[in-house]
Amino acid sequence: MLSLIRTTLQRNRARAFVKNVYAWYQTCREVSAVMGEALHDQAIIEQDIGSVIDKVDRMLIHLGFYMPDSMGILRRRNPELAKRFEHVSQQIVIVRNAMTSFLIRSQGPGPIAGPAPDEEARTIYYYRALNEVGFRARDLMRDLDREIELIWKDLEQVITIEQLVADSR
Repeated sequence: MLSLIRTTLQRNRARAFVKNVYAWYQTCREVSAVMGEALHDQAIIEQDIGSVIDKVDRMLIHLGFYMPDSMGILRRRNPELAKRFEHVSQQIVIVRNAMTSFLIRSQGPGPIAGPAPDEEARTIYYYRALNEVGFRARDLMRDLDREIELIWKDLEQVITIEQLVADSR
């Protein structure tokens, strides 16, 4: 009886791991796409940057939901991979902060500073922000994208093992 309970728990944990690690990866890619667009599309400064930041933040909250089930099994199966997994999750927040800094700076002075800037002034603010923090944010983004793909290849090995556990009878 105890063996049956233990086996059922292992299968449930394995299923939760597989489900959550896939969701983690998909969310990472979606967050990366939104942030990449914000860092490379000059038209973004003409929009409401708050909606972009809010969208990323909502996705990051979801990302946090997927980590506990994933981390438990990763720590047991591959502690080094678990550290990398956690590091990538932290890097996403760092890139988010760099993107936010870039978007805020690209807006120029706030409404208290006077009338809204004209097209030429907005372009100047954009390129100044790009030079001050945008290029660094793009570099961070590129490194993050590379890390996500590298870790995914390693995660696929653990997923294969856990899928076998989840499907065992």
